[in-house]
Amino acid sequence: MYRSLQRLIDRQSWLNTVADPLQKFLNSIFPQQVETGASQAIQNLLNGVWLGHPLHPMLTDVPVGAWTATLVLDSIAALSGSEHLEQAADLTLATGLAAALPAAVSGVTDWKDTYGETRTVGLLHGLTMAGSVLAYTAALAARRGGARSAGMLLSGVGYALMAGGAYLGGDEVFDLGYPVNQTAFHQGPGKYTKAMPLADLPENTLTKASAGGVSILLVKQGSAVYALDDTCVHAGCTLSDGRLDGHSVICPCHGSQFDLRDGTVLNGPATMPEPHYDVRIREDMIEVKRAAE
Repeated sequence: MYRSLQRLIDRQSWLNTVADPLQKFLNSIFPQQVETGASQAIQNLLNGVWLGHPLHPMLTDVPVGAWTATLVLDSIAALSGSEHLEQAADLTLATGLAAALPAAVSGVTDWKDTYGETRTVGLLHGLTMAGSVLAYTAALAARRGGARSAGMLLSGVGYALMAGGAYLGGDEVFDLGYPVNQTAFHQGPGKYTKAMPLADLPENTLTKASAGGVSILLVKQGSAVYALDDTCVHAGCTLSDGRLDGHSVICPCHGSQFDLRDGTVLNGPATMPEPHYDVRIREDMIEVKRAAE
């Protein structure tokens, strides 16, 4: 992000004033803990657990594309006087508004688990996008009321706000790194590497070890030993500080739940699987290597 813009955002103390109660409210609806009921199922759907990566970016393509089409169609219609193009512009505008709702809901679901700078930038992104939706709603009402020039002007305001909001959203992902895979550059050992003596690994205990320069989570259950990357893919928290639940580990920060056996996401907000490692015991020493995809 441009430093001048970052300094401006940092001075906006009101963002945290708004963010605190809003996050508390959202987390009362979708608690940061594992549940088996409808609340967790809805959160998993909106986070994109079923998709394998966050749902929000995919949904935002629809309103952005629709409103870009509106801008183009409005411009051509203004030059040609074509009523058909005006009608097409109104249709794409309405399509964008319809698509903005699920995009916003998925974005809010992701945002509730942010903190620090990602929280303030994310909130400003959301508020800017909300302003864009309001401008486009007013634009559609003006067009339907026969005030086409005013409707086109409001659409221009909406597009400018959308572009600004999209910039902030992109900065949150590509500059601040939320919600990218926090283990994307953790390669792990490509061949079996010693992690720790088997005798030092207690039963049913989340234990942190190291192999090939990467922190590893080890869990012994009966005769089986499981190994995952110790860094949560969602926000980089330490899984060994979390909680064991059967054959799964629950992240201590936001409640993401992963299957110890293969890293599969059982519950969000994480959407990408946790890297897992093949394990073997040789001469009473636990050895791990990166699992084949």
